[in-house]
This record gives sequence, structure tokens and C-alpha cells, in this order.
Amino acid sequence: MNNIAIKLFGISILFANIAFGEVKPNIQIEPNFQAESSPQIESQNLESQNNAKLIYIKQELIKENDTSNLNYVGEIIAIKYNVLVLDNAEIRSIGFLESKNVSIKNQNSPWNELEDGSLENIFYFKINSTAFSIPKLEVIAQKGELEERELSQNIANSAINLNAPNYVGVVAKKLEIKNYSIKTYDENNNIIVLDLVAEFGNLENFKIQHIKKQGFEASNFGINKSSGIYYAILPNNILNINLEYFDINTQSYKTLKIKNIVNKEQININQEINPINKALIFKNIVILVISFAFLIMFFIRKLPFKLRLSLFIVAILLIGYLIFTLNSKEGATIKANSNITILPTANSTIITKTTSQMQVQILSEYRNYYKVLISDNKTGWVTKDNVE
Repeated sequence: MNNIAIKLFGISILFANIAFGEVKPNIQIEPNFQAESSPQIESQNLESQNNAKLIYIKQELIKENDTSNLNYVGEIIAIKYNVLVLDNAEIRSIGFLESKNVSIKNQNSPWNELEDGSLENIFYFKINSTAFSIPKLEVIAQKGELEERELSQNIANSAINLNAPNYVGVVAKKLEIKNYSIKTYDENNNIIVLDLVAEFGNLENFKIQHIKKQGFEASNFGINKSSGIYYAILPNNILNINLEYFDINTQSYKTLKIKNIVNKEQININQEINPINKALIFKNIVILVISFAFLIMFFIRKLPFKLRLSLFIVAILLIGYLIFTLNSKEGATIKANSNITILPTANSTIITKTTSQMQVQILSEYRNYYKVLISDNKTGWVTKDNVE
């Protein structure tokens, strides 16, 4: 009884304390209980949704076999871009901002859409200075009235300015001289014509040091592969020509060597340099075949003698005509203010420009050009419109 009385007394004291606020009950919210959200919380959630990004840009430098972190003036670097636009937003524009000391080799390259809906592209940039920065890619997308603009991360670095004694200004995975031609230009100089091919390099910057007259006559400057026909006027007292380029794969200079010796066997390196008139060759072959056929018929006794004699005379005349045309050099007059160029191309380097009418000998022809021999024993090309 005493214990029961004590317990009842304790319970009565507890309720009295609760009634006067001295002890607060421990109330737990059940897991399925949902409290009403305050207006402030709803506003914050709406603002967070409005600030969600629509555009994501990823960029990755492609190094392939080159594991070094060095860059060089003239080097071409490749960067892969991935662009993802969320919530069915529409891309309004995508392109690069103004570049600094960098050239974009394929600025108009089309974007490829991947299976996940993102866009992918690889752009190639040529470094033009020791301090450079890759232009930022700008993407603008719109969803309803909401428009968003996103820029790629900044890529800036320094590049090494290469300077070897015989450096030709080319940074490439490979540079080759497929063939070359050396001919006499005048008493003191030879003209060298190079058939160049470069892999993943800046072939357009090719230049032989300390040579005043040089340049490309024909070219096709691509990204993975570039090619071009290059000429230079070199002193004939230089016997050995050493051309150095920088090999990206080996991170070292490589030398291409040429002998500055006129060699007629090396002349026919390119149809544009020493073009072959196929129509003229075919005509001469036909004349030669007919002539020999007539000569053989002359010895066939079954044929009438007058016919055999006539065929013999015709054969002799045809052979004489053929010998005459092969050995003759047709004379002509070039008009005043006419350009005589090294090669039969529109952008070829001018050897000389006539100030008055000039007498020349026509050696051959190619398309709209005549190959002519001028008074100082130089050969060049002139358009047919300027020949009288």
C-alpha cells in the first residue's frame, strides 16, 4: 500500500508540472506526416528551378602520340567539343568568339549529333605566336522566353618559337619531298621546284631561309594532309640544300637534303611543272605509224607500182613533216606589258614583265599558255592572249 501511495503521489506531481509549463511533452512526427510548406520555401524552390543550366560544354585536348605538354609556334592542335542542351531547349547559335594569336583551320566544320542527343565536333587550331589563347566556344540556347548563353573554359598557354639554322617554319608529324626538279634559271642561279607533302602540319608556312624569290605555285592545304608545288631561285654555287622541319612525334628537328645539281632526269616531276601535250604526242605517233605502214606497202609486189610509189612518196613527206615539227621552234611576238611566269598557272611568280613587244620562241603549249624562250635564255610561260 505504501508503494502504491508513493507512485500515485509522483504521478500527481508530474501532471502538476505539465500544467504549469515546467516540463514539455516529447512529440515525434510520424514518417507519413506532411507539413505545409511556407511561402518562403516555395519561392526558393522556384528560383532554383529557374537557375538550372540548359547548356553544358565539354572540351578535350587530343594529343594522340604526343605525350609532351609543350607547344610550338606553327603547331596545329586538336580539341574535341561536346555540347549538351537539356529540357528540349533550342540552340540559337554556336560558334567561336574572337581568337588571339590562333587560327581556326576548320571553323565551318559541321557538328555531329550523338545517340544521347549531344553534339560533337573536333576543331583544329594553329598557334601563331609565343603567347596564345584558344577562342572560347559560345553556345546560345532558348526555351520559351528563357535564353541562356554558355562559354567554354579558357585555354591559354605559351609556345616555343623554333629557330634552327635551316628551319623552314613547318611543324608536322611528317614532311616529305616527293620529288623535285632543278633547272638553270640564269648564269648565277638555278630554279628548284619541290613537290611537298605534309601530315598534320602547317605547310603553308614553308619558307627557305635567306632566299628572296620563292613561294607556292600550286597548293592544297588541308588538316591531316597538305601538299604543294614550291619554287625557289637559289645561287648555283650552293651545292647542298638542307631543309629542317620540327617533327611532333619525336620532338626534334629532321633534315631533308637536296643536291643543287641540274639533272634532266628529274624534270618530269609534275604535269603542272613540265606539262605533256598528250594530243600532240598522239598526233605524232599516228603520223609515224601511217608512214611506216606506207613504207611496208611499198615493198608489196602484188600492188601496182604507181600505187606503191605514191605511198612511198607520202611516207617520206610525212616523216619529213614530223622531223620538221619536232625540231622547229616557232617564233612569236609577246605584247607589251605581258607577264612571263615560272609556271603555267594564274598565281605563278612573274619572271619578267615586258615593257615593249618582245620576240620569243615558242617551245610548247599547255592549256591557255605558251612556253617561251626569251632573249637571255630564260624560259617561262605566257598566256596565249598576249602572244601575236
